[in-house]
Amino acid sequence: MLVRAGLPIRTTLERLQERMAVRELTVLSEKVNAGERLGDAFTAAGFSPFECHLVTAGERSAQLDTIFEHLSEHWARELKMRHAMVQPLYYPLAVLHLAIVVGGIVEATTTAWPVVAVHFIMALALLYTICLVVYVVARVMWSSPIMRRVWLHMPIIGNSLRTTYAYRWITALRLEFAAGVSLSRAVGDAWRASGYIDCDRFAEEGEQAMREKVNLSKLVAQWKQLPRDWADFIATAEISGAFEEVFKNLETETAHAWSMAQQRMTEWLPKIAYFFVLLIAAVVIINLFSRVLDTTDIQKQIDNAVNGK
Repeated sequence: MLVRAGLPIRTTLERLQERMAVRELTVLSEKVNAGERLGDAFTAAGFSPFECHLVTAGERSAQLDTIFEHLSEHWARELKMRHAMVQPLYYPLAVLHLAIVVGGIVEATTTAWPVVAVHFIMALALLYTICLVVYVVARVMWSSPIMRRVWLHMPIIGNSLRTTYAYRWITALRLEFAAGVSLSRAVGDAWRASGYIDCDRFAEEGEQAMREKVNLSKLVAQWKQLPRDWADFIATAEISGAFEEVFKNLETETAHAWSMAQQRMTEWLPKIAYFFVLLIAAVVIINLFSRVLDTTDIQKQIDNAVNGK
């Protein structure tokens, strides 16, 4: 909003620093004041390749306001999706806590309270440890290039990732081409902005091929990472010359597919989490009941031995 209002980028960063005291803004302001390009400043501040390359594209095409608006909409959708995935997990976590509490109450009927308290604390500690380990492992696996190749072949997550990469690719391509950047350069920047695995290799391959006068439709048909029907639409654009219109239509279509893939993931992942949580809760309750039964049997044996004497 500040850039669209006509404020210089340095003044914009100063205004933002007054509202948000975060490291990224400090680095951005320092780099920009030192005379570095905005895209390089975003890279130094630790932003994602998708953000950095789009900002670089906006800087080249003098469309920074459009780029920032697109990024804000993109991350607003991402945040909405994360909230939609996290909120349903509150219920299974409550079920796990309830299972531990019920187990403790049942155990208290045959066991001394100090022992019950120790078992209760140990159960909570185990639950929180498992949650922490799952969270750390998920973050590491999500950021690992090797594991991202594995995620791409997963039924639900893979579809969401593929549509995300395709959406970023076509958005960067449309914005740069509409700003007058050459198609070969726009294709390379589109791959770098997509965040796809080996995106730099695909960027160099695309730029080199297009400098050798290879049609974009032929390249898109070879790139299995992109939707299959894109080649036909781009071939139509090559015949008619209506690249901007075709790119815009593809972006709209891909944005819808991305939203649908995210919605599908937010619907199924919590259900999968429910299944595992209920399974764990069942194991906890069965374990506690078996412990209670064992304690009861031991007590009976002691009573019988005492009565026998």
